[in-house]
Amino acid sequence: MPRPERSVNPMSGKEIIESVRFGNHAPPSSEYVKTDAGQLVTPEFLSLIQQTLSGKLAESKPDEELDPQVRALAEELAVIHLPEWHSQVGRKLADPTVTSIKQATRVAEYLVKRGVRMHSDLEEIRWAPTPGGLPGAFDTGMHITKDAEGNWPAPDPETFYDLDLIEVKQTDEGFWSATHPRGLSAEAPTKTDAYAALVNQLRHRINEARNSREE
Repeated sequence: MPRPERSVNPMSGKEIIESVRFGNHAPPSSEYVKTDAGQLVTPEFLSLIQQTLSGKLAESKPDEELDPQVRALAEELAVIHLPEWHSQVGRKLADPTVTSIKQATRVAEYLVKRGVRMHSDLEEIRWAPTPGGLPGAFDTGMHITKDAEGNWPAPDPETFYDLDLIEVKQTDEGFWSATHPRGLSAEAPTKTDAYAALVNQLRHRINEARNSREE
């Protein structure tokens, strides 16, 4: 714990705190950088996520060739996108989230030696980034399932930004607030205006995603 330096005000004789030192260590906040979305993360964590999303997981040594099974498992463990979690009776237990495992390559190497393997034929769901969006450190994206032909379809922007998921509630100040699970919201004096404003936002996102897919 940092110890504050203390001094005495000669005018009042009262003890005051002048400053706080962290010894030979910088304050904790200096170890973090702020992402475009405003989250504080370590540079190492941000780099790891960017490498994983681009499919370029850094190896522990430049000249070291990883076993394909180890690499595949390490890329899964480095950044894990967990879907919304429900109990057996359907009650929501947790929102979608992004987590990671430190030393993913080392853990993957150990698990492979224990017999763990990645088998695409056994996949029931697969994570995909936000349609039309840029890879982000905390992009919860969406999980998709195979279509009738057994292929993994491209995420449908209209399903991702489902209008039926809009919720409209009145605030304590008397305004109406419309919110969507994808992090969008709108506020207006009337319930109809708040809903319409959010619908316009969602339609804009849907059109952007469709246009980027066609490019």
